[in-house]
Amino acid sequence: MEVDWEKFLQSYFVDLDLLLVEVAYEQWLVMQPDRELDQRDRTAQRNELLSKARGFLERVRTELGGEARIIVGEKVVSSEALFEEMDRMKRAEKMSYKIDPDQAIVTTWNTFLYELIHSLQVHQLDQVCAVIPTTPLWSDGEMMKTIQCFLEEDLNVSETARKLYIHRNTLLYRLEKIREEIGYDLRVFDDAMMVKLMQFILRRKADVAR
Repeated sequence: MEVDWEKFLQSYFVDLDLLLVEVAYEQWLVMQPDRELDQRDRTAQRNELLSKARGFLERVRTELGGEARIIVGEKVVSSEALFEEMDRMKRAEKMSYKIDPDQAIVTTWNTFLYELIHSLQVHQLDQVCAVIPTTPLWSDGEMMKTIQCFLEEDLNVSETARKLYIHRNTLLYRLEKIREEIGYDLRVFDDAMMVKLMQFILRRKADVAR
């Protein structure tokens, strides 16, 4: 289905004076002047930007039945800062796409892990991969989708089951199977972060091997 993205974006940000720039096919730069944002501290600014990104993503999923990839940048106060932030957005998109392609929302202020893994040399990747459990799980699309959604929903079982359109018990069964396969329980925050890190490293290794 062909989507008029300019119209769709304007309908979502209906109360805001937006500047929309189509940088490539189905790729849009959205710039929002917001004086209220200037009065908030950096954490509040970031939370507000993330909230708008999540709201837009949910609308794409519910109204269009599709997906979007959103790169969120920081507030800028000058044209020079704008170009610098756009460069950071491009780098964040490029690195995250290779390491975390299923992540729908990426921010320029939270790319440390991408930068770290992207900087690993081949021999370092080999050393790290050697201690990652070898299992068909890593190539199981359904299980990888389950892990991704569970992490996106902050380890919330009920919300993850709802987003995946499966019964809560089905999700619990999958989580237990993952624990048995790799020895990490996704319901435990530290274990969940380890599994996410393993995914990133394996994807980076596959990308380097191409």
